[in-house]
Amino acid sequence: MEIIKKVKSKTILITGGAGFIGSTLANELAEQGNKVIIVDDLSSGKKENIDKKIKFYKADVRSKKIAEIFKKEKPQIVYHLAARPLVQDAYNKPYQAIEVNVMGTVNVLEACRKQKGIESIIIVSSDKAYGKAKELPYKEDHPLQGDHPYDASKSAADLLAKTYFTTYGLPIKITRFSNVFGPGDTNFSRIFPDIMHAVIKNKELLIRSNGKMIREYTYVKDIVFGCIKLANHNKNFGEAFNFGSENVFNVLDIIKKSEQALKVKINYKILNVTKNEIPAQYLDYTKAKEILSWQPETTFENGIKETYNWFKNYYFKK
Repeated sequence: MEIIKKVKSKTILITGGAGFIGSTLANELAEQGNKVIIVDDLSSGKKENIDKKIKFYKADVRSKKIAEIFKKEKPQIVYHLAARPLVQDAYNKPYQAIEVNVMGTVNVLEACRKQKGIESIIIVSSDKAYGKAKELPYKEDHPLQGDHPYDASKSAADLLAKTYFTTYGLPIKITRFSNVFGPGDTNFSRIFPDIMHAVIKNKELLIRSNGKMIREYTYVKDIVFGCIKLANHNKNFGEAFNFGSENVFNVLDIIKKSEQALKVKINYKILNVTKNEIPAQYLDYTKAKEILSWQPETTFENGIKETYNWFKNYYFKK
């Protein structure tokens, strides 16, 4: 993994910083010597995920407290990751997901608008913002056309972020990730934590989809280093950047790849109960490669092994 050269310590605020990606990002930035502040309501994140030297505020991203925290901490760089991140949860509770993902983003953007001295604002989005597409891979200029609650909430948040750049001149850039996997993800509605649980505990793996949905999987540390590079890049404000990989597989492929990497046999059962799943999604990350000199460096096999080792040594150690 390439080492990021840090010129000067920054004050960095991360919403959703106790979550899977957010905590990995926060810990890396703190290790580099930055002053890191996390804001998280702990609805899905866990405080134990983050280094003890990182300052933590428990707050809902929709609350008035956000503006107070910005005013007190005076961040120079902001990463906005706080969201309701699960497609199925958004399907079951659309109002909550849309309110958090859309109005929570607006609340953060308003806090940024009123705060002087912010150099870079990274709005973390998703490939789901593109919705269903006739042509793949998605490129950054592809229309944002999410047509289900989670997807539409990400499309809307993206458009609003661009609006705050165009209207108010905020130093905003948007990232759109493929599916992210790696150590620290303990949400068992996702395929990799579920596989690790099945392998380590010798249980049957229950596949909620039909097993044929095609997704792209990028290792979390590669994503984190992309986010850091993007924040340190002082150009291309108001633009979006895809971060992806060459790991484009369906769920059954993921099971086979995991069996090969871990040298195990995984017993599974297909339930086929999920709703509103996009059949295929993967990204073109040429822009990040050419402008940021970023590309994923972790092989899929090594990513699987590192994820397994983390689960075995830290999460399931009992």
